[in-house]
Amino acid sequence: MLLTLSVLLPALGIWLLQTTKVRQSDLDHYEEMIQERKIAASQTPTSTRQHRKEVTKDIWFTQDDCSRLHYQIASEGSLLTLTPVGNKFEFVESLQGIRCWMQDQLLQEEEPAQQARYFEADEGVYRYSTQEFVANDVSLSLFHLPGHKLPEGTVDPEEAFFKGRAKDISFFFGGNTPQFQARQFQAIMSKEEQSEVGL
Repeated sequence: MLLTLSVLLPALGIWLLQTTKVRQSDLDHYEEMIQERKIAASQTPTSTRQHRKEVTKDIWFTQDDCSRLHYQIASEGSLLTLTPVGNKFEFVESLQGIRCWMQDQLLQEEEPAQQARYFEADEGVYRYSTQEFVANDVSLSLFHLPGHKLPEGTVDPEEAFFKGRAKDISFFFGGNTPQFQARQFQAIMSKEEQSEVGL
């Protein structure tokens, strides 16, 4: 037993000395880790991106008469980007293959009806912070449709009472009525419509 203690005590002392003594290499490694952490904290944060498929946004607006208008923006795909700006984040979504329905008016005729816009565009951008949507090279149609719900399937483009193309469109959501703008709009008239107006 005495022999065991005489061997174990020095071994225990050497082990304690090795595990508790701070060596210069340990201090150098610790300092290096602190510097790496400071550099990482001081660097400008980078953007985060998420690819999404078959995206649909439903936006509702309550009107003065307590009715609710419905906007639906659908896209085949999108890239959602989150960028740190100061102590806030900016969300921007770039959409591809866009189809959008926008209720302009709910009508109370003999039967419930609605006036709605429909547009298609290859690309567009939705900015969450300003609630603004912009698209280029847009095919735009106006419809008079039955009911107060947006169509779920496709609608025959020939049923539109007005259609055309715009170089770009934009709308932003603020208050009860979204602000819509179509720039460089060119109306497209069918041959029947042209003959009706004498062209």
